[in-house]
Amino acid sequence: MQVLDTLALVGEVLSWVGLGIGLPLLLLAFLIRTVEGAWLPIEIAVIERDSSLIGRWFAGGDFHERPLTRHESAVAVAVVAEDGWAEGVVSANNPARARVGEPPHARRVIRTLGIVFAGVGFVGLVVSLLPLLLS
Repeated sequence: MQVLDTLALVGEVLSWVGLGIGLPLLLLAFLIRTVEGAWLPIEIAVIERDSSLIGRWFAGGDFHERPLTRHESAVAVAVVAEDGWAEGVVSANNPARARVGEPPHARRVIRTLGIVFAGVGFVGLVVSLLPLLLS
């Protein structure tokens, strides 16, 4: 039974660490999703004005415009088609927020880490219960 007790101890430590880190990360990812909203695909017109790139898009029943950031300008130059349109995303909660390219990856990274840690914690919890189930 000593091996089973050792396994239960390791499982308990893994469950405390995994669930202790994973559940707050999943909660944080949920809160970010709630505040930020979903990112919807959109076509963004990219024009050059005064030697800087400007993005224009139609969302939420209104036209929006803003200068592109340095990173977005580099992405836009690489992906802009011949007709001046680029793929982008717009926030469902705030149509004035748009990005050229893909949505931010922070929420996806936080959610993935939360799932991994919570999964390890759940497996550790099951392993820590083995002595109770097998005795």
